[in-house]
Amino acid sequence: MAAIRAVAFVPYPLGTAPSQRFRLEQWQPRLLERGITLEFRVFAPPSLVRQLRQTGQTLRKAASLAKTLFAQYRQLPVQSSFDLAIVHRSMSLVGPALLERRLSAIFPFVYDFDDAIHLANTSDVNRAFGWLKFPEKTAQICGLARAVTVGNNYLAGFARRHNRDVTIVPSSVDTTVYTPGPPRPPRSKPVVGWMGSSTSQALVEPFAPLLAQLSSAGLTIRLVSDRRPNFSFPFEWKAWSAETEVDELRDFDLGIMPLPDTEWAKGKCAMKILQYMGVGIPSIGSALGGNLEVIRDGENGLLATSNDDWMAKIKRIAREPDLAQRLGAAGRETVVSHYSSDVCADRFAEVVRRAVHT
Repeated sequence: MAAIRAVAFVPYPLGTAPSQRFRLEQWQPRLLERGITLEFRVFAPPSLVRQLRQTGQTLRKAASLAKTLFAQYRQLPVQSSFDLAIVHRSMSLVGPALLERRLSAIFPFVYDFDDAIHLANTSDVNRAFGWLKFPEKTAQICGLARAVTVGNNYLAGFARRHNRDVTIVPSSVDTTVYTPGPPRPPRSKPVVGWMGSSTSQALVEPFAPLLAQLSSAGLTIRLVSDRRPNFSFPFEWKAWSAETEVDELRDFDLGIMPLPDTEWAKGKCAMKILQYMGVGIPSIGSALGGNLEVIRDGENGLLATSNDDWMAKIKRIAREPDLAQRLGAAGRETVVSHYSSDVCADRFAEVVRRAVHT
């Protein structure tokens, strides 16, 4: 089988963004074993990311983004350098599909995304730049691509309106790293845990009243993220780091992924559920988006549809250790069979080879 040289364009520094980490970055060594070399090109250097996370400085941010965009344009590879390109989410954090249009004239590319990025969604810190994100370019990039890979059925439905070659490749878990921890005796106050980025934390914050009820019911609410939430009820917060991520997950008694019923949330790809399942803890998710594709209610996890449903199911897991153990074990089996990095890298490799040889 002929080797393939691919260049992958990603928005953020390697090892920092969940979307990249649980897709292309995690698949890179597996793709190499399958004869596909992946070389990353990062749009935003760490210095730009730090600047964008600061409040204010609108003009300086705009100047930095423009400088970075045009530098990326000048440094596009020549046709002989690679057989194929892969674009994850977008080649630039702002602006229209200028880079992708130029790239498509050089060689074919596969477009990969795992969020509803065709919808407007901007952090509070950079609300002034929302109009510069050009969410409509997602459809344009789909049309320019040789093939498209997405994380769930909802995103596939959008992509298929703009490209005939669309494949669902879920985000994945490295099952050699995300493994169950040693058995632990039951705790008097079971830990209900949530882990995610500051961006996805905005999706759990509307559920503060539910979390407050759980805290009042004698459960420990613990969030692991890069931003401490402003909750008024008792809870625990731990700063996220890649080094401690797996140990923090193992210290949950159950993991939750609540989602508001919005179009953006429907594009979420159940990554938190997969992480919980990977370490063998029971999980509960809103009956929405990718959660519906991963969780078989009552078999490998639980789905919740209302606050009362959430309360009842969380309390049930907390008081029934046998149920918690069964759901955790079944969740682990689900990840190993269908969502491991090996399984998903295989699926992605098939798309890459098809795109090169079409």
